Amino acid sequence: MQTFPTLADQPDVQSWEESRALDPTIRARSEGGYVKTRPRTTRIPMQWKLQYLYLSSSDKATLQSFERSVKVGADAFSWTNPADGLVRTVRMKEPIVYAPVQSAQAWRVEMALEEV
Repeated sequence: MQTFPTLADQPDVQSWEESRALDPTIRARSEGGYVKTRPRTTRIPMQWKLQYLYLSSSDKATLQSFERSVKVGADAFSWTNPADGLVRTVRMKEPIVYAPVQSAQAWRVEMALEEV
């Protein structure tokens, strides 16, 4: 299994999002207005949305190469969560979005990761 590359920059803390990847609750409404619930699964995976604000062109090229090697969301990889330092097995939830910041020398990068 591949490992997420080490980049010179850290994700922006203000744009960090962390949540459950899905709601496993099954709900059944009765005629009396009551709602019965039960879990669909016992495991609830996490997901993260992160953004790098000023990534260098070389780090952008590293990410693009990594994205191709894991075939966007097809292959899982090891990723160290910078918030808690835990290593997680994740995959990309969608393609990475790259946007230039003032020039093509710095890049804003947005990505979404989902726990496997």
